[in-house]
Amino acid sequence: MNLNVTAEANSDCMIFHLQGKILTESDAENLKDAVSNLKSFKVIFNLKALTHINSTGIAVFVKTMTKCRIENGDLLICSPNKLISKLFEITKMNDVFSMYDSEESAINYFK
Repeated sequence: MNLNVTAEANSDCMIFHLQGKILTESDAENLKDAVSNLKSFKVIFNLKALTHINSTGIAVFVKTMTKCRIENGDLLICSPNKLISKLFEITKMNDVFSMYDSEESAINYFK
């Protein structure tokens, strides 16, 4: 598996730090497992250490966002690198997700 996911509970939200890449279903399994038992539906995916993502990863992001919004929460994306930012721009996913330059600014959204 090429993805490491660490979860951090904040008083206002859950923050998932994604490290590595999401290119296959097996890569995405770690993330699916991490978000499968959410207690808070205010979620931030910190992509600072995520190096690569394709449609497999984006699909997990969309499913998670949908689940959060159904529960009156949201999924925010923060700290993407230039490559991932460009991919989100090209695929218009930057219009779908709320994107933030820093984790702090994403956390402030939920306050």
